[in-house]
Amino acid sequence: MTELAPQATRPSASRPLRQRAWQQAEETACRLFHTALHLKARDMTARTALRPALVLAPHADDETLGCGGLIALKRQAGTPVTVLMATDGSASHRYERTLQTSPDKLAALRETETRRACRRLGLDANSLYFLGFQDGSLEASERRLSAAILSSVAQMQPQEIYVCARSDGHPDHQALARAARQAVAACKEPVPVLYEYPVWSYDFRSWRRPGSNTAGFLHGTAAMLRAALAWRMFAVGIADLRVQKAHALAAHRSQLGLYDAEPHWSGLPERFLWHFHTRHELFRRIDRKELTP
Repeated sequence: MTELAPQATRPSASRPLRQRAWQQAEETACRLFHTALHLKARDMTARTALRPALVLAPHADDETLGCGGLIALKRQAGTPVTVLMATDGSASHRYERTLQTSPDKLAALRETETRRACRRLGLDANSLYFLGFQDGSLEASERRLSAAILSSVAQMQPQEIYVCARSDGHPDHQALARAARQAVAACKEPVPVLYEYPVWSYDFRSWRRPGSNTAGFLHGTAAMLRAALAWRMFAVGIADLRVQKAHALAAHRSQLGLYDAEPHWSGLPERFLWHFHTRHELFRRIDRKELTP
């Protein structure tokens, strides 16, 4: 996963205590948002297990974070799943000092990690595709990306498509979500059902706006509340698959701060990973009227 840019974070508080208090408030808001989505979600575990699916991921590890349990559930039932990886993953730690890992080497590493993770989820090697678009610049390739998705749909005929949420604060996530909507809008019958899986939507930076901590927090919580009320949510129970999902996520060592070649690199924080280790995965269904701007 490519991190949100540092400039997207909250302004520095004048005192460390205040900064920690704001951080705690934002983390609490994200957990409440997650809980609210879960409470309103309709269970679709049994129904979705038998429906062939196409999973679209902007960066390596998003497929496991957002859909790892879903993929494992479908593969356990013998249901075909295809994963399309949009970017090459070469910019995941571009804001951190690099000792010996070039962008090309990082891209190769992340592909290896993704193959290992998907294998642990039960995915066939020939069901994982890497489009290789430049990490961090997906918006510039949005039209080609939409065409690639549409081609995959025509070839694989999935009944469901899963893509990262358009509300995620990362521009690559937003570009992929838009491209998926454009592709589904252009699909011929039968049109697959499109679902979005939140990733960075569970990070408060996706919701706040520049300004003071107070104004940013109020704006962010109001936006989260509107989303929680408006989104049409579905849940997939993965209680029996959590160990398998965790094993798959562990394959993404470079994203967890466990990459030996760069021991100082940060990893995804536990407070963020909490959202992906629960007994369920949450998906927002995108209705046909939402497919076009």
